[in-house]
Amino acid sequence: MPITYPLTPPSPFRVAKISFTGMSASSRNVSPFTLQTQQYNWPGQGWMASVECPPMVRADAEQVIAFLLAAQRGTFYFRDYSNSAPRGNVSGTLTVSSATANGVTLGISGATGTFAVGDWLQIGTSLYKVIQVDSSSSVDVFPALRASYTAGTSIVYNSPRGVFRLASPQTEWSVELAGIYGVAFTISEEIPQ
Repeated sequence: MPITYPLTPPSPFRVAKISFTGMSASSRNVSPFTLQTQQYNWPGQGWMASVECPPMVRADAEQVIAFLLAAQRGTFYFRDYSNSAPRGNVSGTLTVSSATANGVTLGISGATGTFAVGDWLQIGTSLYKVIQVDSSSSVDVFPALRASYTAGTSIVYNSPRGVFRLASPQTEWSVELAGIYGVAFTISEEIPQ
């Protein structure tokens, strides 16, 4: 059977440490005379992450290594494994009520309760983080919205995930004399076109 992308990580996928980086395409000019700064903000925003797996025995490590070797040629789903549930008390079947491409405000329908700053959301294959709660029916998110999502588009808030790629098409692992494996890798978000 051929490999199909995006891949799903082996289950259970254990993570010892994830370091997320929120990136924004911007440039700055600093005047050499006044030291005043001009900043230019472009629409590009996205996620990168460094992932460290805990020490593993060979049987577990080979599953992760096989996944990473296959991922060199395509995309895969990934999420914040340490924060799968929202911090807020939101519940219900959530859908988009309004969303404008390159905007940061997401209108939500069907919510009981509210999100909290730091909660993760998934819309389509994109992963968003709540950076401001406006009301139970509106939040501001990072990165900027990828599309003008149509009303009724589903919002996932429990174990949300996005589509990522390996930051470089290489897979490296280490093996100690005691047969304990170490695996670490860096990923970047796959930005939909």
